[in-house]
Amino acid sequence: MIKLKVATRGSKLSLEQVVIAMRFLEQRLGERVEYEPVIVKTRGDVMQDRPLFSIGVKGVFEKEVNRAVLNGEADVAVHSMKDLPSQLEGDLEIAMVPPREVPNDSLVIGMGSPEVTGVEDVPSGLSVGTSSVRRIAFLRHYNRNVIIKVVRGNVDTRIAKLNRGEVNYLLMAEAGLRRLNILQKRVMLPLDKFPPEPGQGIIAVVAPSSSSLFDLLRRASDEVTYAMAMAERKFVELIGAGCHTPIGAVSMLEGGRLTMTAAAASPDGEVMNFARASGSLGEPERIARELAKNLKVP
Repeated sequence: MIKLKVATRGSKLSLEQVVIAMRFLEQRLGERVEYEPVIVKTRGDVMQDRPLFSIGVKGVFEKEVNRAVLNGEADVAVHSMKDLPSQLEGDLEIAMVPPREVPNDSLVIGMGSPEVTGVEDVPSGLSVGTSSVRRIAFLRHYNRNVIIKVVRGNVDTRIAKLNRGEVNYLLMAEAGLRRLNILQKRVMLPLDKFPPEPGQGIIAVVAPSSSSLFDLLRRASDEVTYAMAMAERKFVELIGAGCHTPIGAVSMLEGGRLTMTAAAASPDGEVMNFARASGSLGEPERIARELAKNLKVP
């Protein structure tokens, strides 16, 4: 049996992601994993009255959680991959990833709002909630007639705001909705038209690279998802994207090869450029370099 202290945020989704990661680790090791969540409140959790892009750099949900590991209060940290900056503090590295959940964004439909087949179909004058600069820019590109409202909070908080009628639709990660078994009506947006935040749908287990635990976790990792994670993180590092840049990117396994699609938009959505690159699973960084080279940022 292995005993672990796991640093995490305290949201329902964060705690469910700890459960998913630890169950996967048990399956891979073939032995019981006993774990204790170490709940950390982050700057992003505290500052709920402002849109994410106004708070600052990427890592607003990550730094305090990782410091619990660096300070010896926890053995590992569990994150949504998309929240991690391209460089982690100290000797921390991504040690393990379980298999990826679907990476798509979804348009969630409020009770009483017209059912649609995509963001293009949202009727003029109705509102769509999000706090992501990427989602705002992509939405503006496909539909200039909607009202965009800043909606923040945990998944269940945002769904509650939707069902109170504060907004007609929400743009959200499908992965979080599935992990929390939320059955709200929604339409999943295609990856080639609405690529998500790099790393979306991936759970990252972070540990000190110098620890023996790191090697154990690394061997347990899902290799396809790990290649996707490395490709998307390298792309973000090369493109220099932060919270203020409307860029989406995703990698998919197609015919045994890793194919990446990315899009970059101007903040007003007027311009939206796409790029693709592909290669073998063993060369995620080369694919990322090709993609970053091919993508024209407005």
